[in-house]
Amino acid sequence: MTTISLAPPTGWARQRAIGRLVLFAGSSWLVVASGLHGVLSRFPRRWRRTAPYIARWARVGRRALGLKVRVSGELPAPGSLVVANHQGWVDVPTIGGVGPCIFAARHDMRSWPLFGALAASGATIFINRQHKRAGVRGIQQVASALAVGATVIGFPEGTSSGTGLLPFRTGLFEAAVVSGAPVVPASIRYLAVDGVPLDAQTLRVVGWFEGEPFLGHALRLASHHEVTAEVTFGQPLPISSDRRELAAGAEAAVRTLLV
Repeated sequence: MTTISLAPPTGWARQRAIGRLVLFAGSSWLVVASGLHGVLSRFPRRWRRTAPYIARWARVGRRALGLKVRVSGELPAPGSLVVANHQGWVDVPTIGGVGPCIFAARHDMRSWPLFGALAASGATIFINRQHKRAGVRGIQQVASALAVGATVIGFPEGTSSGTGLLPFRTGLFEAAVVSGAPVVPASIRYLAVDGVPLDAQTLRVVGWFEGEPFLGHALRLASHHEVTAEVTFGQPLPISSDRRELAAGAEAAVRTLLV
């Protein structure tokens, strides 16, 4: 029976991984160049104009990394706040390829290799939770993006959670309260690598949640032929003026979708 190795790739597997990551990086910047008119637009229009290119970039990333994603549930309406569980950087191309979107992310994502620069060029909204004023500004930007019809995807756990689900932080939901945008729960599940079902241990091949260096994880992931993933969208939550109520409802809905 085929097994999934957690060891660093060697030989041809390593060469394949390097080639895939180089292809991913080069193709990513070509997508950015093709959407330059959106990137150079003024805010708040930039968020809406950039969203289709984010989806295109995510689909390029899927092909480069061998991600096969199946989608179930009704796709979110434009201008929705989509909130999902978070297992690592691979979540971005996995859910981002579903349709036009932008992301709300932790401020330290700016320093990630490749992803940081791409995120900044793609109108990602960075939220600094360590400084109250910066955090409030980030939430206001999310609300403005939602108000102009951009679908914003966020991960309210605040960090990668692995096989479980951490309590949802409430800050992001304030943007939905301010803008009146619908909140749509979503789940991201990684099912198999090279046809072999994943378990709590081998999920580390895809998930990035144990402090492993980014490049080492990316090489190991890209050394495999195919990763099977599933994105499921739930029903929009009832409109609420209470961000804590929205966060609790979204967390419960995502837990249900993950079962």
